Amino acid sequence: MKLFLGLIMLVLLFVPISVLGQKTQRVKFAKGAISVTVIGRLNNYDSKAVFIIRVKKGQTLTVQQIKANNSNYVTLIITSPSGEDVTDAEANCNSNKTIESTAVGDYQVSVTECMKADAWSGNFKLKFTVK
Repeated sequence: MKLFLGLIMLVLLFVPISVLGQKTQRVKFAKGAISVTVIGRLNNYDSKAVFIIRVKKGQTLTVQQIKANNSNYVTLIITSPSGEDVTDAEANCNSNKTIESTAVGDYQVSVTECMKADAWSGNFKLKFTVK
């Protein structure tokens, strides 16, 4: 039993605290709606917010950050239902992405702070659109 508890403590030492507190949020649309706005929170460069959205085959999924003046920038990483990174990341902050001709299933959208901008802590808004 002591060995088991020791192993658990060792694993917890290597897991970042931000991952332990991370919650996955399912994106849900109102009946008949094609877009929805969600709010997430980031605490620092190590934190991450994760959203799951279900789409049908052949749809277009757009995820964009809604920014107020002097807003903080985020980076989006989108993973397909097969686990493939479909973000097509560039060398800048990726706060607006469109995936055309989607596969059926759950897409995962991970949101982190843009590493090319100043560190910040606070809320952000994303608009999800599926057509």
